Amino acid sequence: MTVTEEELQRIVARAVKLALGEIKGIDEQTKDEPKPENTGSTTGTAFTELSPDELDEAMRLMQSNRGKDQEPQVGIFWYSPQRNDLFGIRSHRVSDYVKPNARSEFGTISCSEMHEDVWKKEFHRQKYKNGGIGPFTGAYEMVPRGRIFYNPNTKVFTIAVGSWIEQYPQAVSLIVEEFNLGGTTYEVKTAHHWDIGQKWN
Repeated sequence: MTVTEEELQRIVARAVKLALGEIKGIDEQTKDEPKPENTGSTTGTAFTELSPDELDEAMRLMQSNRGKDQEPQVGIFWYSPQRNDLFGIRSHRVSDYVKPNARSEFGTISCSEMHEDVWKKEFHRQKYKNGGIGPFTGAYEMVPRGRIFYNPNTKVFTIAVGSWIEQYPQAVSLIVEEFNLGGTTYEVKTAHHWDIGQKWN
C-alpha cells in the first residue's frame, strides 16, 4: 500500500488531534481532584510563591553578594596529579566568618567540612549517579589533599598540604587561583596530617 505525502500529513494530524483530545480529557478529569498535602518529600509538594517582601529581601541578599566570588577563600581540596587539577573543593569566603572558628588560640579561620566526610558523600553520589566513574575512588587519604587556613590577626593565608607537594609543586598555582589568593599574603606549609596515606588520628 502506497501512502501519498498528503495522506500521511492527514494521518499524522488526526493522530495528534486524538492525542491532544485524550490529554485534555485527562486534564479535565484531574482538575477537580484535591491537591496532595505537603508530606516533606518532593512527591506531592505544594508550591507557593514568595511574597513581595520575601522576594525583595532575597533580591537584596543576592545583590549584596555580587562581585564577592573573587574574594579570598578558605577550604579543602584534593589534587589529581593525572589531570593536574583540583577536585572535591569546598570553599568559603573569609568575609563569611564573623570570628575565628579553628585553632581559636591562634585566631584561625577554616571551613568546617572534613575531607573524610566530603569523600564519603561524593563517593556514594558518584557510585549511584555515575556508576562509580569519577575521581572519588579508593580511600580519601590516598589522594593528595590539603586545607586553606586564614589568620585575621596576621592577615596570612596558610596552604596546608602533605609532603606530596614537593613532587607536585605545580599544584600551588592551581590552589592559589582556585581560592583567590593571588592578591594576598600566603604561605605553603607541610604537615604529616595531609601526607598520602595519613588518616585522622
